[in-house]
Amino acid sequence: MPDDFDLSDRQWDALGELRRQHDAGLPAGRGTPGLHLATLKPLAVLGLVDLDESGEPDNRGRQWTAALTVAGHLALDQGDAEPTQP
Repeated sequence: MPDDFDLSDRQWDALGELRRQHDAGLPAGRGTPGLHLATLKPLAVLGLVDLDESGEPDNRGRQWTAALTVAGHLALDQGDAEPTQP
């Protein structure tokens, strides 16, 4: 994981799930397993996730959609990189 981001394991998992959803051509939003609004909001503040909370609330809560930003993709790519030996 990159040292630039002090993210929890849950936040890294959420970023990975967003990438899997994107790669599969599926939308990510409320109801997507492994994604929770409370986990994504701090990632949006860091600019790693584009979060849209414009959907109408219903009996289950607020509607939202999320997608990785370019910075989010880069953070995941850095986190996947193998450590280099000096």
